[in-house]
Amino acid sequence: MVDDSEVPHVIVNVEINLNDIDNVDLSQIGGYIYVEGGVRGIILRRESQDIYRAFDRNCTFQPADECAVVDMHTSGFYMEDTCCNSTFDLSGFPTGGPAEYPLREYGVAVAGDILYIYNN
Repeated sequence: MVDDSEVPHVIVNVEINLNDIDNVDLSQIGGYIYVEGGVRGIILRRESQDIYRAFDRNCTFQPADECAVVDMHTSGFYMEDTCCNSTFDLSGFPTGGPAEYPLREYGVAVAGDILYIYNN
């Protein structure tokens, strides 16, 4: 039985072609895209020239709620769940609202033009 207070564990094995036009936002530092996978989708963000980070979009506050979905704020400076008003910094840690736990982060590896997102 799944505990309703915890983000469910799912297998993540996603490949992203960095040269695909749909992923052009990742060509610059601070760019991000939404990717299918994880529990409620994944936010993939380019943190630096060589570092990408991938977070599950499932909010950690009442994660079983249908609206418990995290988006990147339009400023690009933090992530937010407008349902419960929780905010998260770019490392996935809660900075406001009722969420007490960080977002689930997935592993990321790059080989040539292919980026892989996987469970840690």
